[in-house]
Amino acid sequence: MKIYINNFNMDILSAIMEALNEYYYIKSETYIQIYGVDGIYKIDESSIKKLNCNDNDIKILKNYYNNFTLIVDTSYYTIETVNKIPSEHISNKIIKYFYKINKQSNLNLIIECSEKNSSNSITPTDIYFEIEESIDINNLLIKKEIIEFLSLLN
Repeated sequence: MKIYINNFNMDILSAIMEALNEYYYIKSETYIQIYGVDGIYKIDESSIKKLNCNDNDIKILKNYYNNFTLIVDTSYYTIETVNKIPSEHISNKIIKYFYKINKQSNLNLIIECSEKNSSNSITPTDIYFEIEESIDINNLLIKKEIIEFLSLLN
């Protein structure tokens, strides 16, 4: 499940990423996201996958920590391996950065960036937490990790 920070100021994210990279960075992955008339596709180093969305209701946690309101989205994608993409589409190169408090943590802070081909510059486009749906985000240890990240983003 994904947990979004409501009304987060994306303009400050580049500066925050520097601090996060120093203490919490785990890994990154790069892929191409394709938006076609019949769906969303993800192209990585080894395959083309069609992402089929399974929408679920969202839950809003007002003032989860200080003035941060979180949006919990349990929607998910089922993945279908395909051999082609639609001829009419829009593509975007994405770099997804993963951050954890420690390697054993179940919680990831994810920052997605879009890469501009002409200048090789990256622009943060999304930030969210990701955790397995079976884990309670009000669990004391999980909440402590979320609060630690939120305090860095403040």
